[in-house]
Amino acid sequence: MEKRTIAQVAIEVLKESKQPMTAAEITQAILDKGLYTFNTKDPRAMVRGAIERRCKGLSRKNSVSNQSFEKLADGKYCLLD
Repeated sequence: MEKRTIAQVAIEVLKESKQPMTAAEITQAILDKGLYTFNTKDPRAMVRGAIERRCKGLSRKNSVSNQSFEKLADGKYCLLD
């Protein structure tokens, strides 16, 4: 099985959820389902970073052009249509 990125599994979690989620909720779902193995003490920060690099409207020095997420006013993330 091909190893997926954090962003890819976050997309899977949000598609399955069908509703916006916080970084903590997305991280917990990834861990509960065994979708990704983190090699860090703070997986939530890794998930948040991976999402925000691909967030519409967030300007970060390490942003990527392939944007898949949007950060809502309540701090939750959703998928772009």
